[in-house]
Order: sequence, then C-alpha cells, then structure tokens
Amino acid sequence: MMRSTAFLVSVSMLLIASSAVTAKSPINLTNLLGTHTSVPAYERIISQPVFQVTTPWGSAYMLFEKYKDEEKEVELEEGLDGDDAAKFSRMQRKDEMQDTRSVSLYFMDEHDARALADEMKQMKNMKDSDLRITCTTLGKALRCSSNLGYGLPTGQPVDGLSGKIPSMDDGGSLRHKIVPSKRELFYAARCAGRERVGCFGDSASEDAQLLLQSQGIIESAKMGLRRNAATNAMKRTQKARQLARDGIEESAEDRLKREYAHMEGQVGLPVFYAEGLAKRPPKIRRMLQGSKAWSSAAQTPLYFSYEDLMNDWASMRSKSANKSKIPEKPSVEVFNMVDVIAGIDKDQWKKERRAELIREKKGFLGKIPVVHNFVKSKIASGARSGLENVVFVPTSFGVEAQERISAAGSYKCRLRPMRSWGKRS
Repeated sequence: MMRSTAFLVSVSMLLIASSAVTAKSPINLTNLLGTHTSVPAYERIISQPVFQVTTPWGSAYMLFEKYKDEEKEVELEEGLDGDDAAKFSRMQRKDEMQDTRSVSLYFMDEHDARALADEMKQMKNMKDSDLRITCTTLGKALRCSSNLGYGLPTGQPVDGLSGKIPSMDDGGSLRHKIVPSKRELFYAARCAGRERVGCFGDSASEDAQLLLQSQGIIESAKMGLRRNAATNAMKRTQKARQLARDGIEESAEDRLKREYAHMEGQVGLPVFYAEGLAKRPPKIRRMLQGSKAWSSAAQTPLYFSYEDLMNDWASMRSKSANKSKIPEKPSVEVFNMVDVIAGIDKDQWKKERRAELIREKKGFLGKIPVVHNFVKSKIASGARSGLENVVFVPTSFGVEAQERISAAGSYKCRLRPMRSWGKRS
C-alpha cells in the first residue's frame, strides 16, 4: 500500500513538472547554424504577433466600415452598361443598398485591441458578452488582408443550384485589415522617410499631432487627402520635370512624396531601421568562420518597435570599445513593411528564375542535381539588392502579450458532451 501511494505521488509530481515545462515557450533552434534569410518573405514575419477581438473559441467579432468614395465610383462605372432603363435601375438599386460592409481587424498593438474590446463592452447588447483578445501571427494576417475586392470566402455554403458563393452582404465573403499601432505611427511621423507610411504633412510635428487624435478625426483628415491625392501627384510630377529641365536637383523629401504618392491619405505599417545596427550571425558560425561570418551572414534588422531599436542601440553602444565614435541617438529611417515584403518576394522570384535559366544553359548536365554546380555558366549571377539580409524583429510588448495570453488560455473546455449511459440511456 505504501509503495503504490509513493508511486502515485511520484507520477503526479512528474505530470505537474511536465505541465510546467510545456507552459513555457519552446526553445527555438532554427537560427543555430543557418539564418532566416533563405525562407520566403511571408514566413519572416511569422514571429510578429497580432491581436484580434474574438469569442472564447477564437471567432473574430466583425465590424462595419463605410465604402470609400473611389470604390463606389468604380462599382458604378462597372455596372453602367446597356440601355438607359437598365442604367437607371442599377443606379436606383445602388442608392438603396447600404454603404457599409463587414470587416475583420488584426491589431499590431495589444492595447489598441483592448481599447476596441472596452468600447464594444459599452454597448447594451454586448454588455454580457465574453470578449477575448486572441493572438495570431502577422503572416496569417497579411495573407488574409492581401485578398482585396470581396475578400476571402467564409464558411457559408455554396448555392446548390447556381454554384455561386453568397454575396458579401449575405456573409459569403469577408475582408480583413491590419491596423497599425498608433504608438509606432507617432514615432514614424518623426523619422526620415515618413512619407512611406502616409505622413504627408508640412512638418513632422503636424503629422505626430494628428496621430494622437481619435480614430474619427484621423479618418476625416485622411479622407480629405485621398480626394486630392491624384491632383497633388500630378503637380509633383510636373514640378520634378521642370526641375530636371532647369538642372536643379530635387530634394529628398519631394522625391519621396512623388515616389510614394499612392500613400497619400493612407496609413502604412512602419518598420524602423538604423544604419550601423546589425544582427550578429549565429554563434557556431562565428566560431567556425571567424570574421568571415560577419561579411557573409550579417543581417539587417528591421524593428517593428521604435523603442526596441533604441534599446538595442544603447546596448550596442555600451558594449562597444569606441563609445565616443558612436552617436548617442541614431538616425532612424522608417519603411513600409508591405513594400519591404513585396521587394523581398520579387527578389526571391528573380533569383529562382535566374537559377533556372542558368541550369537550362548548361544543357544535360544542368538537369543533374549537385553536378550542375561544378559546370561554369556564362550568365552572371546578378547583383544583390541587400533585401536578402533583411530580418524582422518583433516587438517586445507583443511577445510578452502573446506569452501572457497563451499561458492564460481561453478557460473553455472543448470536449464533446458526455453521452448518456446506464438505465436512462
């Protein structure tokens, strides 16, 4: 009896210890020998968490947004075909339709998601609802939000007679959007290259003050900019051509406003970069290759958080032997994450296509694995753009929130209800 009791106690202690180990975040060994620069662009941002307001089972709450004026005009132009009676009936149906549609939001900042949950709690019909903040990856959010137009199909069944998916108003499809952090947009408005994320104000302080306002004030200001975006882009292009004729060099700020004219009135996802701040290669690679590892495997970090960048810069400066040569505050430049992801994806496709052409030029030997590497080719390998060394650093606030949400769980049991048994079955 004593032995069985001791055995049960030991087993229970092992179960408790195993549960404590599994509650912690798993050890990541993917960057021990290699780097993350060889993976596709969408997989590089998987480590960045995003947040949704959901039910306890993870189903996102949908909000309603208004149609943009330019989208209404496009839909009206596409429907205006046929005789006058058909045109009049389409216009009448368009006026009768509601100018709102459902949308699912992914928040880059947990605080913004909780602010929306608190606002929803103030509604009478949502007062007793169990709202949760669910964490997922930025890669999934970007995959979902990149489907424009009518969005992604939902779980609504297809019509058995026509084979068509129900319309968006009937719940057949849903659009997804990523909401950038207001905190990071405030920092981005004060950095170089702020035009890449939609900050087209006369000064950095003006853009920063606008981003401190409520969501309704920001949207009304952006709506006015969107209406005048095409006219302003034409004026900037004409001004650049006139400066080129006069032999005058265009300023860097005017050039960015002309190149990123499509971002006027929009909001981008900011990522921050400081020149001179590089991520160290893996430790084992540094031990084997020494100084060559820095030239072959040095990575360019892009931070989702401005504060994390400043903390890493201060840590790097404190550990450096020449502190006097390193400035106390770096010159931070902001980029649009979507543009960086698209550039990486394009470069990877070009690299794969160039490798296919090289192997085709080698003939029969080019089709043999490993052997084709020993055959020289006349086609140049191509210049590097620098995007192959880009890695994304997730926000420390987001990682802490993800670990806290994962440890807490949903407190909801997913087991099926027990079947009746015995005499009453």
